[in-house]
Amino acid sequence: MDTTPAPLRPSPAARGEHRSRWTTRRALVAHVALLVWVPGCAVATWWQVGIALGGDSLGWIYSVMWPVFALFGAVFWWFLVHDDPETLGRRGLRRLQTDDAALRSAEQALRDATLEEAEAEDPELAAYNAYLASLSREARPGTWRSS
Repeated sequence: MDTTPAPLRPSPAARGEHRSRWTTRRALVAHVALLVWVPGCAVATWWQVGIALGGDSLGWIYSVMWPVFALFGAVFWWFLVHDDPETLGRRGLRRLQTDDAALRSAEQALRDATLEEAEAEDPELAAYNAYLASLSREARPGTWRSS
């Protein structure tokens, strides 16, 4: 009997089905948003510098704030492009559960095969395991927890 566990489902990248992360629909939307966001923050910065130079000291704070917003947008864009939706959220959880179930069934098959081999080599062990199995099928006596 072959006791090797069944292989887990390979990831899309391992199967060669992974599209380039830069050209997915999600990445293209992020590219467009970044192309609008960063110049918008640059215009807002220039506007606030003009206000600050006009005498409004609060404009200096805003003229620093807008480049920070642009940087935040660039970081957000980077994570949107590089995160794998197959490993995040509902899809990632579903994939993790199926991979975990496959791994558990493979481990159980390996344990069963190992037990069968050990029982085949030792008839006394097989008799003891059969006795334990019969006890677990019968009604259990009360213990200190159930009393």
